[in-house]
Parts: sequence; structure tokens; C-alpha cells
Amino acid sequence: MFFHDLSCYHRHLVREACDNIRTELQTNHDAAQKDLALVQQNIDRQKQNIQSIHELSRQGEKFSGGVSNTMDFDSMEDAAWHTARDTGALGYMSYAEVQRYSDIYSMADLVNQHAMQTAEHDFGAAAAFDMGIDPGKLAPDDYKKLLHDNAAVEIELVALLQFLQQYDAICVAELKK
Repeated sequence: MFFHDLSCYHRHLVREACDNIRTELQTNHDAAQKDLALVQQNIDRQKQNIQSIHELSRQGEKFSGGVSNTMDFDSMEDAAWHTARDTGALGYMSYAEVQRYSDIYSMADLVNQHAMQTAEHDFGAAAAFDMGIDPGKLAPDDYKKLLHDNAAVEIELVALLQFLQQYDAICVAELKK
């Protein structure tokens, strides 16, 4: 009797964990869909920044545009995965199922980490503007650094877009099961 109840308990634990993971993957898919548009807007903003920096370096004090180093992004959630691990539910799932979920959440972690790193670099790409020097009077090397840093952020955003597309495809495939 005790083993039967324990077995029922474990089945319930696994079912609840799988339901929570599935709900979280749907939430992450929805966030990824929103993020795909946001990341593209961030890429477009970086392209505009690069154009503006070129204009600023040519026009100096006559330049009337602006540069915007900001990033919009919703992180992927992982509470259901951690809860399943911490409650021991993963120990009662098949190895293949645990591996599949592990791969999905590893990709989500990669997306989140890359987004955080890119955001930090994006904010840092505006450092020359925070030095207290009139942007129209920056040294030529400062303009080159601004261009380099903003172009590097654009490249990181393109990589983030690709990671996000891969992650979302994995979520969609899992949600179809």
C-alpha cells in the first residue's frame, strides 16, 4: 500500500512538473515572439546609431541628431525547470525527457546570458558621450571607438536574434508534442 501511494505521488509529481514546464515553455515562446521584434528594433537602432555617429563626426557641432544606446528584451523564464529539479521530479522522468528539457533550458540560458552581455555592451557603447565632452568636439579616435562599439553591438544583436530564433523553434517543436 505504501509503495502504491508513493508511486501515485511520484506520478503526480512528474505530471505537475511536466504541466508547469509546458506552461513555462508556452510563456517563453510568447516572450520569444515579442523579443524577435524587439531585437530587430534594437538592430535597426544600432544601424541608425552608426549612421548618426558618421554624421556627427562629419558635422561636429552642427549635428542635430542623436544616438540611443538602449535595449529592450524579455528574459526567458526557468522557474518550472528549477522547481522540477529541486522537488526531485526529474528523477522520476525518463532520461530522454530530462535530456530534452535540459537542452531546451540550456538554450534559454544561452539566450538570456547573451542578451545580458549585449545589453551591457550596448550601454557601454555610449561611454564617449558620458565623458562630459561636447559630442561635436570628440577626438577622431573617440568617433572610431563609438563606431566600433556600436557595430560590435549590432553584431551581437544579430547573433542574439539567431539564438532566439533557434530557441523559439525548439519551444514550438516541444509544444507540438
